[in-house]
Amino acid sequence: MNRSVIVSVVFLVLVGLCVSRVKYEVVFLRNKLKEIDRKIEKYQDDIRVYNAEWSYLNDPKRLKRLAMKYLPNLRPTENAQIISFDAFMASDFEKAFTQNIAPVIEQHSQRRTIDASKAFGSFLDEAVGRNGGVMQNG
Repeated sequence: MNRSVIVSVVFLVLVGLCVSRVKYEVVFLRNKLKEIDRKIEKYQDDIRVYNAEWSYLNDPKRLKRLAMKYLPNLRPTENAQIISFDAFMASDFEKAFTQNIAPVIEQHSQRRTIDASKAFGSFLDEAVGRNGGVMQNG
C-alpha cells in the first residue's frame, strides 16, 4: 500500500505541474493575442486616417485651387501639341533632342536642377511647327 500511495502522489504532482504549465502557457498566449488585437486596431485606425487624408488631398476643388496658385501658366493641351506616333517617329528625334533638350539640360545641370517640362516643352514647340505640322527634316 505504501508504494501505491507514493506512486499516486508522484503522479498527481506531475499532473498538477503539467496542468499549471498549460495554464500559464494559455495565459501567455491570451496576452499575446490581446497585444496583436491592439496592434490590428491601431493599424486599422491608421488606415482610416490615411484614407481620410488621401480623400482630402485628392479633393478636385483643392487640387484646382493649388494648380491655379502654383501653376498659373498651366493651360489645357492644344491640338497642335499632339502628333501621331508615326509622325513622331518620322521626325528627326535625335537632331531635335541635341538642338533643344540637351542645351537646356546642360544649362540647368550647372545649377543642379533640371526643369524637364521646359526642356521637353521646347522640344515639342520645335517638333510641332508653327502651323501645327510635324517638324521637317533639314
